[in-house]
Amino acid sequence: MKQIRLQTMARFFILILLLGGVASCTAAQDGRPRVWIDSPSDGMSFPLGSTVSVLSHVYAREGVAEVVLSVNGEAYRRDVPTSPGTGFVQITQDWQPAAGGIYAIQVVAYDVQGVASSPATITIKIPGAGPTPTSVCPTPVGGGPAPVDCSPPVNACPSPVGGGPTPPSCPTGVPTATDTPTSPPSAQPIIQFWADPAQIQAGACTTIRWHVENVQRVIFGGIDQPFDGSYEDCLCENERYTLTVIRADGTEEKQRVDIDVNGSCVTPTIPPPPQDTTPPPVPSPAVPANGLALSPRSSQTLAWLPVDDPSGIAGYYVKVEVQVTKGNWQSAAGYGPVTGKQVDATVNCGGIYRWMVRAQDGAGNYSGWSAPSSFSIGLN
Repeated sequence: MKQIRLQTMARFFILILLLGGVASCTAAQDGRPRVWIDSPSDGMSFPLGSTVSVLSHVYAREGVAEVVLSVNGEAYRRDVPTSPGTGFVQITQDWQPAAGGIYAIQVVAYDVQGVASSPATITIKIPGAGPTPTSVCPTPVGGGPAPVDCSPPVNACPSPVGGGPTPPSCPTGVPTATDTPTSPPSAQPIIQFWADPAQIQAGACTTIRWHVENVQRVIFGGIDQPFDGSYEDCLCENERYTLTVIRADGTEEKQRVDIDVNGSCVTPTIPPPPQDTTPPPVPSPAVPANGLALSPRSSQTLAWLPVDDPSGIAGYYVKVEVQVTKGNWQSAAGYGPVTGKQVDATVNCGGIYRWMVRAQDGAGNYSGWSAPSSFSIGLN
């Protein structure tokens, strides 16, 4: 058992390293889940009364929903991963044989959309008389169709009459059947393939649907599909879809459906409007008049002539300066953005002031500052 654990751990790490390649190559072929049985190995023997632990790894691009363990074609247990919907999981499922014999152990995984994996199968030997495998196809989740490549093992070597030797053309180690099965009559295939609707306007969507019975496989879009399925597509031109069916006898049949599209999806190209990079005109100070001496006050309204711009005017900015010594000015106040055409500025008695204004348009362009306009405030 220690050797089996070491082999299992080695396989697990190899799977982790190769998961990117498996997911991108193998799973990408048909989008179905993949399952591997890591232990026990095919053909191993276990004593009667022991518990057989089946360790599997599952990959599903859409997330793993359920893993089914079957014995001789009958579902034995169904297990949900610890974290349902995970793309890659490891799961252990225990089974205890009730009698000796040769058993077919099978694991099938289902993703969150109910799509089944191909079955992974091994043979387990339990010393002593017991059953032989008759089928390896468990009942699918939700009663849907069985996996497309799931089929019971065929035994071509019946037990010789009177207990004689096995015919030389039969391989050894193959379970022998005690009764010759009666082949059921082959059912006629049912293949339905249609569009809903088959005629649409350009840019609209249609749904391709199919229903198939009594066949081996259904292929659409290059990958295996469930026997009942659909595919939605939005089209701008006529399109043809093909459904490939592999009959029970292995022959291939193709059915096609054509979608007629009226009109065109071509949208005329409208050039973007040119970007405004031109600044707005420079506004002009109006009140108070340039050089005006005003009576003592603590506030003075500064008004300007508004301007227009193709992008609109987003606002105006005003800066006020005070003379500290003759010809020497320093900032006294700033205002903006102002959406109107005037602002009330704070002033002091005996001060000499000058102010300037500029505009900003809707495209973010600024005009230049206006020429300074001065005024003075008298003393008490």
